[in-house]
Amino acid sequence: MVTVTRALADRIAEVARLLKTEEVPEEALRRLMGLGAGLVPGTAAAAVTIAGGTRPMTFAASDPRIDELHELQFSSDVGPAVETLRHNEPRRVDDTAAEDRWPGFCRAAARAGFCSCLVLPLRTDRQPAGAVTLYAQDPHAFTGAAHDIALLFAAQGGTSVHNAALYRASRQMVDNLHSALQSQAVIEQAKGILHAELGVSPEEAFSLISRMSQRTNRKARLISADLIEGRIGADGFRRA
Repeated sequence: MVTVTRALADRIAEVARLLKTEEVPEEALRRLMGLGAGLVPGTAAAAVTIAGGTRPMTFAASDPRIDELHELQFSSDVGPAVETLRHNEPRRVDDTAAEDRWPGFCRAAARAGFCSCLVLPLRTDRQPAGAVTLYAQDPHAFTGAAHDIALLFAAQGGTSVHNAALYRASRQMVDNLHSALQSQAVIEQAKGILHAELGVSPEEAFSLISRMSQRTNRKARLISADLIEGRIGADGFRRA
């Protein structure tokens, strides 16, 4: 059972305040991991991984050694963080020297100086939004009170991870839209050049660009840019 000291209460309150700020979610997550490393006894490093997309993404880590450990797990699809995201269940390694479930990960963690780790799912609306991974330099670090405090931290962290996932998806959508609009503007300008120089309709101009794209295996936007900048002449499209 956790004894709620004044220091612990202050730390948890700091996490709660962080979740209410209007800070960019990615920055909030980085700060959250720093708080987690200081909040849970024995923790040397912490990282949060966002679920979703084609592959989970480690969004924030308090120690650069974690990046390699998570890359190893997600590239091989084997490891405690992988299983937590897959099954929405905690995973714990009490001693990397004795654990036999994930030998590759455990060897890498031991080389990095970590003897134990705890992975907890971060849930929002009963769905796994991601996972927080805590690393310790001592074996059996995440038992008893440390384990219970980690559960409190993970419960608070789910909100921040959910916000970061939404922010990431929204930013990607805006970036894709911006790229599509830029491409369309370049293609429209190239169509205008072909219309003026070859006397073709806008539809025929686009067909010429498309055929050139298929023949050269290059994107229509790049071919259009070459035409606009004079690297390709309009006559070349007629021959395509």
